[in-house]
Amino acid sequence: MLDFTDHKFTGNNDWNFDVEELPVIPMGMTEPVEGWKSLVRTDTNQVLHLHRDTYQKLSHDTVVNSTYESIKEANISNDFNFEVRGLDNGRKLQIDVLFNDVVTEPAKGDYVKYRVRGWNSYDGSWAYQTAADALRLFCLNGCTTPDAISKVWMRHTAQINTDGAAQKILGGLETFHNQKELWNEYMKTKITKTDAEIFFRNHVVAQKSKTSEEKWNQKQLENLMGQLSNEFNDLGKNKWALYNCLTHWASHTNGSKSPESVTRQREQTVAYAMNSRTWLSM
Repeated sequence: MLDFTDHKFTGNNDWNFDVEELPVIPMGMTEPVEGWKSLVRTDTNQVLHLHRDTYQKLSHDTVVNSTYESIKEANISNDFNFEVRGLDNGRKLQIDVLFNDVVTEPAKGDYVKYRVRGWNSYDGSWAYQTAADALRLFCLNGCTTPDAISKVWMRHTAQINTDGAAQKILGGLETFHNQKELWNEYMKTKITKTDAEIFFRNHVVAQKSKTSEEKWNQKQLENLMGQLSNEFNDLGKNKWALYNCLTHWASHTNGSKSPESVTRQREQTVAYAMNSRTWLSM
């Protein structure tokens, strides 16, 4: 384990445990099931997931250490907070690294910090990923962008290329600084409630259901329109307000059974929506 004492290290410790791969032997049987294995926490003997025997485990410890190494190698700043959290009894891992002195100001008094995030899982629900984005300090909205600024996707293998991750983090930093100009353009672009509602219906809360005739999630549409009114009041009737409405919806999911998973799903929805012709032509 690396020494984090030089930095603000927060989170929980429900990720720092050994995981053993064991054969799958169903109750009442004496022979293991061919082609399958189980991942088991050695500290609690809890089964985390069953996988095909071709699955290659990538430990949370490896991801945490590699992310820290990549941050240090990128050498952006030594003033950062490093938060690590184990979720769902350690099945999932989330890392948030916030750079305290890498800040931009899209509008007077509206500060946004550069952030690097990482994810991993033992149950296959989250592929290993690192991504760079931004955090708006006024409301703690994660500022999702159409290209998520920078991403590194990998299948679960025993090793991670920290050199490649460090370069992506540096590339994300350049994009982060360029975002200020884009956000300024958002502030100049006027948006009506009707424009926003059509956009929400078509690209954010649209749903396909065999059991319902509703073409969109009405409850989520109402939530978005309510938040949009707040953003219009605070920021004006412009694309910056609409953008912050989207990031608020993606970031504030504490009422959900699995808020971190819902946040990731919503962030992807927002990113796809912001790549739509409707958004780009606004």
